[in-house]
Amino acid sequence: METYGVCAICGKSGKMFTCSLCGRSVCVNDYVAGVCRQCLAGKK
Repeated sequence: METYGVCAICGKSGKMFTCSLCGRSVCVNDYVAGVCRQCLAGKK
């Protein structure tokens, strides 16, 4: 899902995506294949 706000990982504002695992709103730089970079790395 796409929204606008502040990234929960890096703090950048703009277009956000919701991680399908943890539900965080993250920017395009921290969003990979439907999940955030922290979940992708195994760090919830």
